[in-house]
Amino acid sequence: MFLSRIAINRQLRKSRQALAFPQMMHAAVLGSFPPIFKNENEREKARVLWRIDTENMRTWLYVLSDTKPGFQHIVEQFGWRDSDQSCDIKEYDGFLNRLKAGQHWHFRLHANPVRTVAGKRVPLTLEQQKLWMREQAKRGGFSLTYSDIGDEEHDTFEVVYRSTIGFKKLPTDKERVTLSVVTFEGLLIVEDADKLRQALCAGIGKAKAYGCGLLTLANEK
Repeated sequence: MFLSRIAINRQLRKSRQALAFPQMMHAAVLGSFPPIFKNENEREKARVLWRIDTENMRTWLYVLSDTKPGFQHIVEQFGWRDSDQSCDIKEYDGFLNRLKAGQHWHFRLHANPVRTVAGKRVPLTLEQQKLWMREQAKRGGFSLTYSDIGDEEHDTFEVVYRSTIGFKKLPTDKERVTLSVVTFEGLLIVEDADKLRQALCAGIGKAKAYGCGLLTLANEK
């Protein structure tokens, strides 16, 4: 697997348009891979996750994929063409294989926490979103709590961003997509390395086509 990072130039009109219409960015990401699939449905099912991050006043596109991508078109349309640091592609399998129970990692997840009620997906309150994240941790083989001397449990993560966003899949569409999105950050403790690897590779939650679900780890801060 490969984890990639591409610098996005927000000064470009095309970049601002792609950021406003996630379906456009999703299409650009899928266009980074060779046409090895029989049809678009098969391509959609391939393991390709992406996320937009803003760090130190810079905007980055992160992509996780089974196969090695080619981002020349994204750099030309949305990035910094003359920069040597516009695109970074790293092999991911070595990192995945080094995961072990008991390790501590700083994590970030941009997600679409929802529940289904009467056949419809409904957004959650802040406390419900935190509960949703703790439930995902149990399924994903990691812990997000610690106990103090009195055995009272405390969360090791927080919600750093939450919003309800609305957009059209394409600028010409009449109907809008509405999503409740949240960015979680904090410290996780590896409980089951195999389950965590699965969560990292498959993503967490819904709306993966719209930049949600990619869980990333970094050295503990």
